[in-house]
Amino acid sequence: MKKPKKIAAQSHITTRLLDVAEVFAGVGVSREETVEHPGERLPVIGVRDLQDGTVAAREALDTVGFLSPSKAATYVVQADDVLVTGRGTLLKFGLVGDETVGAVASANIIVVRPGPDVTGGALFAILSSDVFRPKIEVLRRGATTLLSLSPKDLAKLEINLPSLNEQQRIAALVKGAQSAYRTALEAAEIRRSLARRLIDARLFGGNQNH
Repeated sequence: MKKPKKIAAQSHITTRLLDVAEVFAGVGVSREETVEHPGERLPVIGVRDLQDGTVAAREALDTVGFLSPSKAATYVVQADDVLVTGRGTLLKFGLVGDETVGAVASANIIVVRPGPDVTGGALFAILSSDVFRPKIEVLRRGATTLLSLSPKDLAKLEINLPSLNEQQRIAALVKGAQSAYRTALEAAEIRRSLARRLIDARLFGGNQNH
């Protein structure tokens, strides 16, 4: 993996993604490694774990047993990593939060790890934007609906990177929006559950052994 370089302080710069971030695919997991092995099983991030810009928490992920845990160490995600689907029918993005740190990215996931003076929130906003997304879509290849994206191709794309202060403001907006979205989903789920209980109570009264 190529290490990103430190960038000079400017209002905006146009640069390739590989010059400001590490871009690499996750670890391949064979069928043999999904069975029980002695030692610690590790949570692994797959395509389905990227939803609406967020990444599932560690406890919600499937776990995989590795014959050698050190094999997975390189692919453990960090806070503010941006995840992109490398294989799949849909192009999806996720920003890693504290609840996912320590999980392992699978081979179907591309990790974009911000370098010095770059924020993950700003990279996430750029890559997942309606303006930039089509540039990634054209790089996806495949004979069927199951398309693949190369980390090398993604890394070569040029991005327009704002100043660090502006990046930090963008990152705060991204994280605030994601937090509000998760809160709204949780509130909606609570309301649905309460409504279901009220409906059951009206339908069946005290006799709910059905």
